[in-house]
Amino acid sequence: MRYVVYGDIHGCLEEWEELRRFVPKNSIEICVGDILDKGPFSIEALRYARKNKILSVLGNHEFKHLRKWWGRNVILDENQKEVYSQLRKEDFEYLQSMPFFFKLNHLTILHAGITNRLHLNNLSFSKLKNLLYIREIDEEENPLPLHHGNNYATFWTEKYTGREGFIVYGHTPFLEIRREFYSVGIDTGVVYGNKLTALIISDTLKPWEFEVIQVKAKHRYTEPLRELTLPTCHSFSGEKRN
Repeated sequence: MRYVVYGDIHGCLEEWEELRRFVPKNSIEICVGDILDKGPFSIEALRYARKNKILSVLGNHEFKHLRKWWGRNVILDENQKEVYSQLRKEDFEYLQSMPFFFKLNHLTILHAGITNRLHLNNLSFSKLKNLLYIREIDEEENPLPLHHGNNYATFWTEKYTGREGFIVYGHTPFLEIRREFYSVGIDTGVVYGNKLTALIISDTLKPWEFEVIQVKAKHRYTEPLRELTLPTCHSFSGEKRN
């Protein structure tokens, strides 16, 4: 059995279709979330996932649309308003079926991050939501907002001890995958003109023994909040580029 885990799609359906040509048959395919928003084919990408039985954890962009559908006070930007207006009841039901994480033996897939203070088997709904947003944390491992100004902040993976397994995540875009001992970040900013990444992981191997497949973005569809950089920890082997 093979797992194929995709980084953030963000409506980049053409790149996703191209990347899937290199995926071994009979693989279990899983997205790290954020199929929707920013790119040109959000609705089509979401329905493509459902049609092809591709699993996905919930991303913060899916969660935002869900909260709007639930009647919460949510502010959407212009792109999100356009996407939201096209979502049907069955689309929302599909979004609602997405879990906050998958735990597959020693492999854990979630959207953004975790801290050592969060235990996946015992999280309230309010704590589960942290998995959609965590990037940097303070000295006590409390999640920090995107523009926090804390000089002592660290990226969550730098303190993660592996207690919840080897984690594959997205959310924070980098020019290359961010490979560390207990985790790998695979959002390589396809929607920002970089590339789309997937990992091929065999359940006969340890989850940190994976193959990387990538395709280049066809366009720069939108501008990032901050320019993509090389991760501080990104050494790995077995990469395959297409």
